[in-house]
Order: sequence, then C-alpha cells, then structure tokens
Amino acid sequence: KRGRKGADGGETLLSVDELRVQERHWMEMWKDAKNELRQLRQDLKGEDDEEVRAELMADIEGLKKRKADWGKLLGLNETIADIPVSF
Repeated sequence: KRGRKGADGGETLLSVDELRVQERHWMEMWKDAKNELRQLRQDLKGEDDEEVRAELMADIEGLKKRKADWGKLLGLNETIADIPVSF
C-alpha cells in the first residue's frame, strides 16, 4: 500500500481499490498532458507571432513539468532512467 498525507499530516494507507482509482486518475492526467503537449507543439510550428510563440513555449515547459510529475507518481520516470542508452 502506498501512503498519502492525511488531514493531520500523518501518512494514511490507501486500500487496493483506492490505489487503483488514484493510479487511474494519474494515468488519465498523464495522457491528457501528453495530448495537450502534442497539440501545443503543433500550434507552435505554425505560429509566426513571436509573442504568441513565447506564450506557447511557456505553456509547453509548464506542461512538461506536470507530465513529468504524473509520470513520477506512476513510476514511469524510474524505468526510463534505468534504460542504458548507447549510440
């Protein structure tokens, strides 16, 4: 069981069903962030206005961080870091 902070600041254990629901939510948020990033990057490619491009880049950076946070909660980042890269 994974813990979460309770109202009193202590750890509260999640039941298997609660954990499953929580992980499903995290996965949905991760997927939404992935799709939104794809759309923002597509919008950026067709944008000529520098001010709008700067806003899109800021949005992309913020969304990348949020996506990484969701991935971390799901344990996705750890598996990627463990894969050896060779060229």
